[in-house]
Amino acid sequence: MYEDFYGLKERPFTLVPDPDYLFLGSQHKLARAYLEYGIKERMGFVVLTGEVGTGKTTLIKSLLREKEASQRLGVLYQTSVEAEDLLDLLLKEFQIRGPLGGSRAARLGAFNQFLLSSHARGEHVVLVVDEAQNLGPKALEELRLLSNLQTDKEPLLQVILVGQPGLRARLRHPALCQLAQRVAIHYHLNPLNQDETKDYIRFRLARAGGSGIFTTSALDKLYDYTQGVPRRINVWCDLALVAGYAEGRHEIDAEFIDLVIAAQGGSLEGAESEGSSISEDLVPLTDTPPSSMPVSYNGLEATVEELSARLTRLEGLVLEMTSQLVPALTKFLSKQPLRPDKPPEEDIVRHTSSGPEKIDHESTPPPRQNWWARLFKSR
Repeated sequence: MYEDFYGLKERPFTLVPDPDYLFLGSQHKLARAYLEYGIKERMGFVVLTGEVGTGKTTLIKSLLREKEASQRLGVLYQTSVEAEDLLDLLLKEFQIRGPLGGSRAARLGAFNQFLLSSHARGEHVVLVVDEAQNLGPKALEELRLLSNLQTDKEPLLQVILVGQPGLRARLRHPALCQLAQRVAIHYHLNPLNQDETKDYIRFRLARAGGSGIFTTSALDKLYDYTQGVPRRINVWCDLALVAGYAEGRHEIDAEFIDLVIAAQGGSLEGAESEGSSISEDLVPLTDTPPSSMPVSYNGLEATVEELSARLTRLEGLVLEMTSQLVPALTKFLSKQPLRPDKPPEEDIVRHTSSGPEKIDHESTPPPRQNWWARLFKSR
């Protein structure tokens, strides 16, 4: 839409993890070096964590693109699965022919045979698990068991776990102690600093064939709003370019960034914490859930617990209101009769076709009492 206006060959700020636009700042350069070292040395487990939108998937895709011919790489992007489904996913990912619908022993035998055959051909089998924070303790333990097959010097299956900070909390589960001890490399990606944020924006513009669109003040303002998270930077820069094109601005400054973000109503993100993306279950893996519903580790438990806490607080408020209101009503009603005495009224005569008729007050229903009005009036 705005490419021709700014002299760009393509959109430089998209949300799709594109290895062509991988910015190797100091942290990403070190993270990539650790990953390359772990793969080259065939270390069993490698863990890469980082906040949402820090470029973990882009980094992994760049490694997949530059893999060696001797490497057999498989990637799992769908990780909201139970432990018993994990083996089937691996068989499909590595295109292993075998009894997918057969017994677990048969499927496990087919996977182990694949690992042995790959090693005999000199192939290095690497499994990359993206969004690994969604895997529950049982699924992570299943990965450890699947990687137990090894030669005298190296494992036949190498696993790279990539995920949000909740993955670190997950690996601290007491039942995953053996897996945590087998993690040879662990690196955590933090957001970019202010200078890196400026270099990141300039780098992506240059890759798309442009330069000099954002002023220095605009770059500083973008860091203030994004705090160096690459995905946030991409969102706001893309919207700023759209708005700049709409208003015919060839240069975007800090004031215009303020206007663009204010027009969008700010960010949709809420407050985050390290454990916000996952509930840390500190129960043994052999424990049975209290109900027949399967336990989910993708944040559902945390939501249920929060709703339960809210209901508990609501029940407390209702009980407190009841304890105060009931005595007041009891006291009020004990002092005033249901039909208060009225002064004698004069007989009312109703004229009918048969002649005057006297109205019996006893047979006439009393007017409806407004008890709430009487209650507050008595106070």
